[in-house]
Amino acid sequence: MSSSTAAAGAGADAPWTKEDLPFLVEAMELKRQFAKDIVFPTEDPSPSGGSQNKVTGNMNIPKPVTVDCNGDMSEEDFNACSQVMSLCQNIVQKTLTQAAKANNIPVAEALKNMNAWVQAYADFPFPFFNFKEAQSEDYVNDSFSLQANPEIVEVVCNIKNVPALKDAVIGAVKSASGNLGSYENTEQHFNYFGVITTYMEREISVRIIKFALNMKNTVVKTLCGGYQKTHFDSSYDTFNFVGDKVLMIKMQANILDTEPGKVLKFMEEFYDEELANWQNSLSDILTKDRTPQPPQPSPSS
Repeated sequence: MSSSTAAAGAGADAPWTKEDLPFLVEAMELKRQFAKDIVFPTEDPSPSGGSQNKVTGNMNIPKPVTVDCNGDMSEEDFNACSQVMSLCQNIVQKTLTQAAKANNIPVAEALKNMNAWVQAYADFPFPFFNFKEAQSEDYVNDSFSLQANPEIVEVVCNIKNVPALKDAVIGAVKSASGNLGSYENTEQHFNYFGVITTYMEREISVRIIKFALNMKNTVVKTLCGGYQKTHFDSSYDTFNFVGDKVLMIKMQANILDTEPGKVLKFMEEFYDEELANWQNSLSDILTKDRTPQPPQPSPSS
């Protein structure tokens, strides 16, 4: 089906039918068959020896830090797949917002819930990516420099031989540095959440990261590059998913600039049980995780 066929069938604003997206129907049926065999780890020890969910609390910024890095995928395929991943993140955000409103939870609070974001990706109703593995680790260095210790990127991301990955991650850290600065030399942790997607010709790696920095002895500008050293005390949980390149490209050929609401409407019409279970699981996490938050430091003048 061409990129305009589905939209042209009954008007661009008409809801999709199963006939519009047959490839997605087939993939959904396969996911249903194997759904019972998929177990998402929550507290089992990780291969690296850590335990899951060590990073607790809400992230300190209301939007995930996202990094898209193209390894050796063609530019055309990269553009298609990254557009679908962006749509998936928008769907997650929209669903969390809806769950928050339904449970009388402030939207800003819900969007900072790292556990909810992780579970949203793990249980995402569409089969664009599947959970592969998880790991947890601490990384502490009394004399840390990003230039002198570049292995931290591979330690945290566990994605090797990807061009420009370190530069992309440093750029993401810099984008959050204004928030980090207000926590410098305080008795608090700075939690943030990242989605690092690496597009390779043979595999798409979607790595979800819950990351915590102990800010008591941290010099923030050191984290943005250079050779200045600082005490670096971090903990992280990472969850790796493998993306379906073929399915993403087929989806992109049909969605164009579709709003997340139209995709959710399609899910509601044909996969109501899966969608309801997903929404309920996110509502449960948001209501369960409602605990008093410590006071936030005032921005430095």
